[in-house]
Amino acid sequence: MMAPTAIRTAIKNCLKNLTAGELEEFKDALIVEKGVPTSSVEGKTFLDVTRVIDTTFSDEALKVVIELLNDIGCKKKADALVAETKELTSKAGSSKSAEASAGTDRVTPKADGEHFVDKYREDLIQRVTTISQILDQLLTKKVIDQETYDKIRVMQPPQERMREIYKSLNVARACKDIFYEILEEKQKWLIDDLKKN
Repeated sequence: MMAPTAIRTAIKNCLKNLTAGELEEFKDALIVEKGVPTSSVEGKTFLDVTRVIDTTFSDEALKVVIELLNDIGCKKKADALVAETKELTSKAGSSKSAEASAGTDRVTPKADGEHFVDKYREDLIQRVTTISQILDQLLTKKVIDQETYDKIRVMQPPQERMREIYKSLNVARACKDIFYEILEEKQKWLIDDLKKN
């Protein structure tokens, strides 16, 4: 299963517009954060990388690209890709991921087209205080495995633990939704404060 052609084209054009340095960072993020084999992307062109993303992530390809662009500091390019593909992903039945997004938007708020936990990533990393309780919930709900849980639990300072939680969140929107629900339960005051912004 591959991403719809129009979305694949948008991803291809976006990667084409990255500088050489940005493309290298993007490829590194694919390897480190998403577990893509080094041999699949090392020394490859933007066309090759597009193919790898398409075949590896299929319906999740667009979300993965946007997430990684934000992670490497290419927010403007990520925002442009979101804007360019907005109509494509909002059409009913255009892809499974679009249907999933449409279904979950009613439950989990989006902020300016981004998932809440992505938009307020830095605020949450700096301000969340109940990290141990959040970790317990993520493990219980099978968002993370025992190995990841044990690794994050001993990390210091708290901000590093939160960064690692973000890294371990699956690309699937459902995982971010669960994370958001846990935050709402454990840090309601903070979520309410961020919603006011």
